[in-house]
Amino acid sequence: MSRLGLLKHARLTRRQFVAFAVLTAVLNGIVTAAVGAYLAQTYTRAQQRRQAIETMSHLVYERRTRAGMVVSAIRRQADLDEIRHRKRNYDEAFVAWNRQVRLSLFAIREVMGESRFSVIEQDFEDLLVHPLALIDNCLTKAYDLKLSGQDALPTLDACQMPMLYQLVLDCAAGFTNELFNLTRLSFVPWPAVRQSHREAARERIKKSCARPAQP
Repeated sequence: MSRLGLLKHARLTRRQFVAFAVLTAVLNGIVTAAVGAYLAQTYTRAQQRRQAIETMSHLVYERRTRAGMVVSAIRRQADLDEIRHRKRNYDEAFVAWNRQVRLSLFAIREVMGESRFSVIEQDFEDLLVHPLALIDNCLTKAYDLKLSGQDALPTLDACQMPMLYQLVLDCAAGFTNELFNLTRLSFVPWPAVRQSHREAARERIKKSCARPAQP
């Protein structure tokens, strides 16, 4: 090869090297930006899910606590002003719960990786919302009896309020604990693994929400 040909070949090689280096830098930048955006989005979604579950937990425990305060006032024969005050506080917690419950269900759906109604949403309705409704019905009956001057204690006893109160505590703890675990940051790419985690969590929730055996 002539000297001129060698020079042209060398210039061509340098151009190819520079072009390759530029292309590599561009591709690395694109990949880095894409991975960074994915990690940021994943972290943000995880934080949003956790916040939704924290809100749900707060609403459940506040409603349960406020109900217990009304029942306690009725049982110890407190004056009517105190009972009314506690009942108003309970009603506020009840309204807040009903205002947010749909958002709580959406949060559960997203945590479970479902685009439509998930089985654990039905568990939430059956295992936690239902005993909360039983507490509300019992509390309301007892409150109305108390205001009318009648004995409300037999109604509270017939409703098995202590059992319902403990059931809600255990069930809410089971739900929030498992949902929190499912919102931990994970980049595992195998859906089957995630599905197995969800199924195991659902079984543990059911055990937490099981009614105690009657003596």
